[in-house]
Amino acid sequence: MRVERLRTLHRIEPVGIDQVPEFSWCISSPERDTLQTSYRITVEDGDRTVWDTGLVASESQSFVEYSGSPLRSRTRYRWAVTVEDNHGNTDTASAGFETAFLDTAWTARWVESTIPRPAAESWGHGTQPPAVEFLRNFAVHHPIRSARLYATALGVYRLTLNGLRPDDRELAPEFSVYRRRLYYQTYDVTAQLREGANTLSMYVGDGWYFCPVTRPLSYELRELPAVLFQLELEYENNLTETVFSDGSEICRTGPVRSSDLYWGERFDARASFDDPRPVKIVDLGYGNLVAQPIDPVRPVALVPAVVTYTSPEGDLIVDFGQIVAGRSRVKIDAPPGTEITLEHFEVTTADGGYFNSMIAGQKDVYVSDGARREYEPLFTFHGFRYIRVSGLPSVSKDDFTAVVLTTPKECTGTFESSDPRLNRLHENILWSQRNNMMSIPTDCPTREKAGFTGDIQIYVPAAFVNEDMTSFLSAWLRNLSAEQRADGVVPMTVPFTNLYERLSLRTSEQFGGEGVTGIAGWSDAAVIVPWEMYRATGNTLVLREAFSSMKSWCDSIIATARNRRGPGGLPEELDRYLWNTGFHFGEWLIPSRKQEEGDFEVTRESSAYVAPFFGYRSVRLLADVADVLGRVDDRDFYAAQAARMKDAIQQVFMTGDELPTELMGGYVLAFAFDLVPADRRDPYAAKLVQLIEENGGLLDTGFLTTPYLLDVLVEIGRADLAVELLWETRQPSWLYQVDMGATAIWESWDAMSLDGTPAISSFDHYAFGCVDDWICREVAGIQATIAGYKHTVIAPRTDTRLTSCARTLLTEFGELAVRWTGDRLEITVPCNTTATVLWNGQRHEIGSGRYSF
Repeated sequence: MRVERLRTLHRIEPVGIDQVPEFSWCISSPERDTLQTSYRITVEDGDRTVWDTGLVASESQSFVEYSGSPLRSRTRYRWAVTVEDNHGNTDTASAGFETAFLDTAWTARWVESTIPRPAAESWGHGTQPPAVEFLRNFAVHHPIRSARLYATALGVYRLTLNGLRPDDRELAPEFSVYRRRLYYQTYDVTAQLREGANTLSMYVGDGWYFCPVTRPLSYELRELPAVLFQLELEYENNLTETVFSDGSEICRTGPVRSSDLYWGERFDARASFDDPRPVKIVDLGYGNLVAQPIDPVRPVALVPAVVTYTSPEGDLIVDFGQIVAGRSRVKIDAPPGTEITLEHFEVTTADGGYFNSMIAGQKDVYVSDGARREYEPLFTFHGFRYIRVSGLPSVSKDDFTAVVLTTPKECTGTFESSDPRLNRLHENILWSQRNNMMSIPTDCPTREKAGFTGDIQIYVPAAFVNEDMTSFLSAWLRNLSAEQRADGVVPMTVPFTNLYERLSLRTSEQFGGEGVTGIAGWSDAAVIVPWEMYRATGNTLVLREAFSSMKSWCDSIIATARNRRGPGGLPEELDRYLWNTGFHFGEWLIPSRKQEEGDFEVTRESSAYVAPFFGYRSVRLLADVADVLGRVDDRDFYAAQAARMKDAIQQVFMTGDELPTELMGGYVLAFAFDLVPADRRDPYAAKLVQLIEENGGLLDTGFLTTPYLLDVLVEIGRADLAVELLWETRQPSWLYQVDMGATAIWESWDAMSLDGTPAISSFDHYAFGCVDDWICREVAGIQATIAGYKHTVIAPRTDTRLTSCARTLLTEFGELAVRWTGDRLEITVPCNTTATVLWNGQRHEIGSGRYSF
């Protein structure tokens, strides 16, 4: 037996944390039926033991929270865990972590640029201000034992010491609710320093903070870039020294003449740095500073161009064969003054021409100094498969590489089947997940780059079967809580920006609301995301931390239903339990309900059931969360509230054999949320099937109902129809996208017509990739019956169009694997878990190990 995969805060050896750590590990063993019987954790600070759990008789091996002596700031710790199993085997493994500031002991001062900065235009490439470099010269007086640098900025920055980067992170300090959670980064810079003279540079571009599209809400925003850094040196002779931003720095502009996260970058290789200017000390405080709680955005893959061609319009086009999020790396050899324009885009016109379906131009411009150079922009990223190149007479594919950027996360799953189209669908989902999990969960990496709450809440189950999302989404939920209003309202995006605040206010007013109001299925992310995280991992810590936010949101739903009367003149005793007022997106992007840009009237139809149904769903889930956490009073209160909401829904919507809607989604949600009265189940099931058949056997569901569609069909005894919808190739369907050459998931079902004509839409939007969760559970047959896969039912669905299927899933306990071919099933069950296998009409109860049936 071996102890493996040690994690602190679900990260590998994190440097610079300011949270109470929790510890996780896995065990592996060649022996079957292996269970952990006990563990012992020790945490040491050098020779001092700060926590010793003693022998704990427990099978717990994840989310074990530290409860020892108070940890010290900026200190390296080692922790070890010794495990014993039920066969008498023991093993010990260890890992480390390092704290950042656990107090407010910053000596550094915020310093701000004094370079005049013209106002940026929201929609004009090249009008954005240049990036600003902050420089500091300092001396190192003795040989160094270790050095840590803590830094952050307003804007995004690239750090170098003596011209060398300490790591390959990009776009620090990343995207957060800056007024309450501005991340600072911790760097081990021991190797970059030298005895004697040294130079620290922080080159700062606009990033999310200054970009007009992502500009934070209008709370005392600064108008000039600023930086904060603190370098702590420990010498070999045991002396220590601190170098920190104190106003002695200088600032200047250089070759990055225009920096914009949306529009792109203008880089003039001929430009030297301008004459330096002094900086200004500003008092921005330290109360919002938070050690970065997730791994940094990094380049994770290089995708070489596969072909270049000239379009019918005469444009030079570079094709990478895959939609990615990141940047292009280009080898350029052109006469001085040559201006090369690189316009990034996702799909071509039907005849292979340039097509920009986005608001943003995604355009980088490089001005040559005559030298052969490799250019990659510093302070922007794009979503693209293609580049239109202007300014060069010809291009070679060997000169172009796409650099994929994301927040790296541990891969938790693989999928392979006998159907190449289903395999490609899975790959498309992986790419959209990778491309949209950059600092925050975004809707698309192109026109919006926004943290839409509805998109991630429907996708969380699929996200976890592909990557370990724990630290990433835990950090995002803290941003959600920080963005939540005093009345409990959760905005449509987190972080919430000026652009979406304006949209929220406009739509709220249009629908009779005042101020920013909650949106069904979007704001409900406050409850659904932590709940689905718990279901995927067994993590009760996330429920405990998020409970106040969840409760505040549900109280907002209850208060809105109680205080505002909905349409239709319903009796007050029913209406007060229905969330049926205000603006809602409804299902969003129902294929049969075409919606013009900015026209939200079409959402009213599906909002009629989406809002009360999701309102009930959140309140009911909160009662379940309270039960898991042992909060009896809260459980009883919200369960009673949910029961009254369910009763009102049934009396208003479900008195007849049909719902008051002809949309599939109403029936899907009614079954999915267990709202259908027993005597209505058969007619409602028949009606749902009828709606599908009348639609030519095609689905007609939008964002909020598609995640539940196939499960509901299984529930009502029509698994055959669910299989047909998964393998459907006509539009709208998943495999239609694959057949049309998609390399990521489309935002809308009709993003491209059969003749290859693209629509104004995103072609890299993970929301409809939610089907990957169903494929894992139903096609591969891996269904957790206890949160975190402590017990799993393995029942592959062989009544599909597959002759073989293989799925691995890295659970909190280790890798669970299922492979079937014909009538043969092979399974790997991780240690410390059990499984029920249903295969060929037989039932098998098994423990850990490898099995063949």
